Amino acid sequence: MVAAHSLALNSRDLTKFYINGSYVEPISKDTYILRNPKDNSVVADAVPVGGSEDVDLAVSAAQAAFKGPWSTFTAAQRSECLRRLADILEEKMVDILTLDSLTTGNPVSLIPSREKNYIKANLLYYAGWTDKQKGDYYPADDGFVKLVRHEPLGVCVGINPYNSPVASFIIKAAPCLATGNVLIIKPSEKSPFGSLALAPLFEEAGFPKGVVQVVCGDGRTGAIFAKHMHVRKISFTGSIATGKKIQIAAAESNLKRVTLELGGKSPAVIFEDANLDNALTWTINGILARSGQVCVAASRVYVHRSIADKFIEAYTQRMKDAASSLGDPQDPDTVLGPLADATSFERVQRMIEKGKTEAELVVGGVQHGPSGCFMEPAVFLNPHPNAEIYKNEVFGPVAVIKTFDTEEEVLDLANDTEFGLMAGVFTRDINRALRVSSKIEAGVCGINCISYMNIQVPFGGRKASGIGREFGEYVSAFLVRSLIQ
Repeated sequence: MVAAHSLALNSRDLTKFYINGSYVEPISKDTYILRNPKDNSVVADAVPVGGSEDVDLAVSAAQAAFKGPWSTFTAAQRSECLRRLADILEEKMVDILTLDSLTTGNPVSLIPSREKNYIKANLLYYAGWTDKQKGDYYPADDGFVKLVRHEPLGVCVGINPYNSPVASFIIKAAPCLATGNVLIIKPSEKSPFGSLALAPLFEEAGFPKGVVQVVCGDGRTGAIFAKHMHVRKISFTGSIATGKKIQIAAAESNLKRVTLELGGKSPAVIFEDANLDNALTWTINGILARSGQVCVAASRVYVHRSIADKFIEAYTQRMKDAASSLGDPQDPDTVLGPLADATSFERVQRMIEKGKTEAELVVGGVQHGPSGCFMEPAVFLNPHPNAEIYKNEVFGPVAVIKTFDTEEEVLDLANDTEFGLMAGVFTRDINRALRVSSKIEAGVCGINCISYMNIQVPFGGRKASGIGREFGEYVSAFLVRSLIQ
């Protein structure tokens, strides 16, 4: 069973799959238990793990939907469906997102101020793109007219992270549906309930059944989708290790397209002329958002030696003060919640303990309170060049600060990593800001800001932080086809 919640939905449906317009009993009998990380209480005692037959059933329904009435929808009809979904979610979003708070520790205080508006903005943005998929025409100067057009790929699968499950659902669904594809979501095994609750609202918004489906499970379910011969694209958000496995499976099956949005170890570079209060605000928020469980977390802070003492004193004090904000994530006054589960907590704890031998721990890094997965925000100084806490993604509220003297030095430090997702440069000198930001190897670089994404511009990583892009007009959601006649 699933613990009580306020959404007007039969709780038994949240331990099923959503396939072809209905909640269906899983064929697979594998299940697991989900707990609330604030106190280890059981939220659900029989969450299903999708097997091969469940996946085949969803893919077959998706194929039929792709060829069915959905294929005749005009751009205007697709746009209307997306806009109608945005309206429906105005009333139901809080309850849906609260479901995921029960198993991830995401504070419900984020819902009205951030997530609700963010999700709606995505839907409305891509509602405006449905009729913008223009092609090209080349004249018959060689005796042949050449036409290029954009066409949907077909069955797409989104494999989502636990830290922002519903937002990730919409980030993948909006461009996918705007361009005429069909979508199956495999939510993280840590946060399936919001996605299951969201799924039927697509049909309420006018999408035909089978266009959007949800099959839950762990890495085994994701692997089945990655290998499936009738899936045409996988969009994965998660760890580098899992991303590599998905890319291999995609290549070894049918060379399906893959978008990978993977880990990060984002550098924030604070020059001597920076507005310190602004730099402090962005870097602190950039490591504490969702208790550091975001790929764009500002986890490496480089500060010019001339202002290091002043900056570090203020930074460490703010991180120390943040511990008092830790609390019940279901309390609307709480701004900082626990880590997602005991596994995440133990991993971060191990990295902190090892970090004490490779850097100087000056703040936090201990469990907050007698129970639950609450970790007090930690700050390390002067790491060894290859310290794990400095080189690897922690996925927790842990920052490392290092000083620098020259622009060339800090560029070498910032780029000395296989991560390349997000970065930030803090300076009042616009020429230096543009020069340094262009040389930092990251998919997104903020000037006097960090850990910020905007739907209008492409988001994705360089190097091991991923391939492909989300957001904006560069999202990879369609097939480009040439016709010569």
